[in-house]
Amino acid sequence: MRPRPEEKKLETLGRIAADRALEHATLQPFLGDKHFRVVAKAATLAGERSMPELTADLLAAYARFLDEPVKRDPNCIAKSAIARALVNLGCDDVDFYLAGIRYTQPEPVWGGSADSAIDVRCSCALGLVNTGYSRAIHELTALLQDKESRARTGAAHAISCGNPKEAEAVLRLKVLVGDEEAEVIGECFTGILSIAPLECLPFVATYLGGENDNIRDFAALALGECRNPKVVEYLRTAWDACGALGEFPIVLIRAAALNRTEPAFDWLMSIIETGAKRHADAAVEALAVYERNTKLNERVEQALARRKAR
Repeated sequence: MRPRPEEKKLETLGRIAADRALEHATLQPFLGDKHFRVVAKAATLAGERSMPELTADLLAAYARFLDEPVKRDPNCIAKSAIARALVNLGCDDVDFYLAGIRYTQPEPVWGGSADSAIDVRCSCALGLVNTGYSRAIHELTALLQDKESRARTGAAHAISCGNPKEAEAVLRLKVLVGDEEAEVIGECFTGILSIAPLECLPFVATYLGGENDNIRDFAALALGECRNPKVVEYLRTAWDACGALGEFPIVLIRAAALNRTEPAFDWLMSIIETGAKRHADAAVEALAVYERNTKLNERVEQALARRKAR
């Protein structure tokens, strides 16, 4: 059976990808191809190889796939790749991104339809912020209410990269209003702490005692990732409040390991040495990601040795 034309082109693009001296003229014809997978592969290469000279070709290719989109670009494979590439290339076309954050592509699935343009909206949200457009966050507030949770998460991430004062206010409000998916709130926590870590620690820490277990977990992990030594005080307070019972202590241990500060490591060593076995095991496992940190590994071994000697 002979390979289809697009398969031959994809093979060619695979060989081109290995060329370290790739020039834009090599990719340009593939961006004009009619097959969505060929264009998607070429667009990905253009973004990865930083070829801003192909921006106009990428925009033209995207526009072509807006015609009969479900037929010509099922699952938004080409348009998603193009949007990602344009963001990577620093494209500053505000109108393109404004249209992109509103683009939907319902496609038939068993029992109804599904929107395949979520990645397009997420990429365009980040691209819009990156342009420096003064009303970017105003425009993205609507995306925070998108019916698709992944789009709302993408909006929260994009907003966190924008004007700090505006971004903090919008993300705080979203947390207070809530969302049916805890992951969206978790992205808001991460964004808030990236904008103003010291000022926002108490706000996020209040959710360590919340009734929603998933939001509580996301709050703990977001606090850990901000790598501020003050975080450990909040984690230990939450530990005491839950009586070290249930699964939340394991999350707090993971958060402390993410924190990467001396107070966090000191606390984890005390858990390894004197804590319940399941907590000690969890702490050792959480610290295993730092296997190249010789000094830290020695501390873990010493804590285990003291535990065994007790």
